[in-house]
Amino acid sequence: MSKLRAFVKLEFITVKPYFTAKNLLLYGVMVIFLTVMSADISSGLSIGMMLATMFVGYPFVIGEKSNMDAMYTTLSVNKETVVLGRYIFTLLLNICTVLFAFAVSLISLLAAAVFGYGFQPSVNSGALFLMPALFMAMQALQLPLYFKLGYSKAKFLSIIPFAALMAGYITFTGFFGGISGLDEMLNNIFADRFSYLIVCAAFAAIVLVSYRLSLVFYKKREF
Repeated sequence: MSKLRAFVKLEFITVKPYFTAKNLLLYGVMVIFLTVMSADISSGLSIGMMLATMFVGYPFVIGEKSNMDAMYTTLSVNKETVVLGRYIFTLLLNICTVLFAFAVSLISLLAAAVFGYGFQPSVNSGALFLMPALFMAMQALQLPLYFKLGYSKAKFLSIIPFAALMAGYITFTGFFGGISGLDEMLNNIFADRFSYLIVCAAFAAIVLVSYRLSLVFYKKREF
């Protein structure tokens, strides 16, 4: 357990240089812009999830450049710890980015309302719940590719789940007559609380399969 905690801490240390004030300010501005333009917190939240998805691959990038996988072997960190630790890191990273984007979005809407921008702020609970789940499911599809091929070889393939998600969003938005129609559809679906359980069960199944595949792929690699 101590090695697992140390590994997760090391993962955050490796990506810490990328969390600069300049980068956070840039993403914060993007969150504010999308949130204010759409008057919906879930729009700003998408930027936070995109940020998390980008950072998920960074430990693999740094690991390749510094040959850290070989270093883990010399430090007696087994491959199960590496895989589990990286999944825990991914979960914690998602939580942090969701909280960051949610806080910035909420403050932006409140400020816009106070200064009289003339719109009614809204929170689509269905989209607010579904969006992080979709992005994290996409990350769960990417991780086995990184563990099997390494980042350099897998970076092109890892774009496919993201492209599929964007294509699906555009398709559904057009089919339901724009964002408002899609929001209405999601509200109708998630009006039934059982829908949340279905999404959670599907997400848990995807993550479990992803973790098992990552473990199998990583164990087969030699460093």
